[in-house]
Amino acid sequence: MFKKSILSLLVMLFAAWTTPSLYAQTNGQEPYSKRGMGKFVFTEYAPLKNKPITVYYYIPKTGDVKNMRVLFSMHGAERSGKGQINQWRHFAEHDGFVVIAPEYSAKIYGGWAYQFGGVVRKGKVQPREKWTYSSIEAIFDHFKQITGSTAQKYDMFGFSAGGQFTHRFTLAMPDARLNIAVAGNPGSWTFPLIDGYPSKYEKGKTYGWGHSVKGTPMANEETVKKFLAHKLYIMIGKLDTMTVGKYVPKTKADLSQGKHRLARARNFYKTCKQLAKKNKWEFNWEKIEVPKVGHSCRSTVYGAWTEDYKGKRRFDINNYAEKSAYYLIFKKHAQ
Repeated sequence: MFKKSILSLLVMLFAAWTTPSLYAQTNGQEPYSKRGMGKFVFTEYAPLKNKPITVYYYIPKTGDVKNMRVLFSMHGAERSGKGQINQWRHFAEHDGFVVIAPEYSAKIYGGWAYQFGGVVRKGKVQPREKWTYSSIEAIFDHFKQITGSTAQKYDMFGFSAGGQFTHRFTLAMPDARLNIAVAGNPGSWTFPLIDGYPSKYEKGKTYGWGHSVKGTPMANEETVKKFLAHKLYIMIGKLDTMTVGKYVPKTKADLSQGKHRLARARNFYKTCKQLAKKNKWEFNWEKIEVPKVGHSCRSTVYGAWTEDYKGKRRFDINNYAEKSAYYLIFKKHAQ
């Protein structure tokens, strides 16, 4: 009897050790293994298996994760998934939603592969399954499998290069399980113009991906209509008017869209709205210009703040504006 008890105990210990537990206290490298913030390396998507993605996540400390909304938050050129978690973690804890922030290393995913999605490489359209955008759907499937989540859709916020990623994802993945998309302060936009975006500097020249859909599988009326019909917020700080700087896109293609991010966002929204009106297509976008905000992710997420005696901005989850990413996703569209 004693031997049988010992054997049973060993079997139970082995099972506990080998079975992933959502709330196990691990070193944080197991997928969704603890409450609060964690991370793991994602290689489960076969077409990109040799291009690992470090996935940061935040699971509130209380509540049933199976019933929580899911937000993907896409980083900018700083390539920090942890930074995106820090933008949202207090809201997530208070409201009870999960944040997933994939980190795409610049060494593995250059600009063409991150904000431009890996759609085109050296002028050649890549297989759709190898587009970086496809990894989001795979990460969502993986999350649902591990946690038992019942979420059928996810929301997405992206800032700067992440805003580029977000709006191009919405365009390139029309059948994805994306719910609300907020593209914050991108430096360039992909106009849904099948014949290309016209150059301001070279007569007769047009730009293709990622300044238009020209020459890609998205260059068709059906995809463009789905893009314009999606719930997409074009978000831009009214003070995001820098024309110089390391992270300000300034090729001729970029400058053809406008001299700075604010001008480009206005141009993009106006052009797309006119395109929808001309063709009598459904148009579900909104343009949100955030006052007193330049190129600041946290100011875009909160939309409001206080200032200390040194003039430094202080943020609090009880102080947010209607012109904020948080309000647009979680208050205006409460579920």
